[in-house]
Amino acid sequence: MDTNFPLTPEQIPPSFERCFQSDCPQAATCARYLAGQHIPAGRVAGPAVYPTARQGDKCVKYKRTRIMHAAYGFKTIFAEVKKKDDTLLRNRIKAYLGGNTTYYRYHRGERLLTPEQQQWIVNLFRKYGYTENLWFDEYRDLYDFT
Repeated sequence: MDTNFPLTPEQIPPSFERCFQSDCPQAATCARYLAGQHIPAGRVAGPAVYPTARQGDKCVKYKRTRIMHAAYGFKTIFAEVKKKDDTLLRNRIKAYLGGNTTYYRYHRGERLLTPEQQQWIVNLFRKYGYTENLWFDEYRDLYDFT
């Protein structure tokens, strides 16, 4: 894993469990250990992985470090949608993402869409006959702390 990929403490959600066990055999590839190396200034407590999570050479809280190609906003993907499909597509996406407020946060690009969410949305558009311009407003590569 390329650990030279830029990471700041602000990119890690406050609720993400961090690990501090440098002697763990999985530490070099674990996102929780990586997060534990990037504590925001002034933070003195937070969610952590306890040493009891380790069972031999394995950890029940292990999360492989992964760089994801995240997307933000989906105004572009709706640009060519026919009026008759607009409400139906929006309602299906709202149900998938968790409701009105959440939908609009994703729509405006305030929340990232994981590759799995992107694929679900693209598949939905394809199901309704849309095959062109199936991209999101912005893309960024970043560590996956979902």
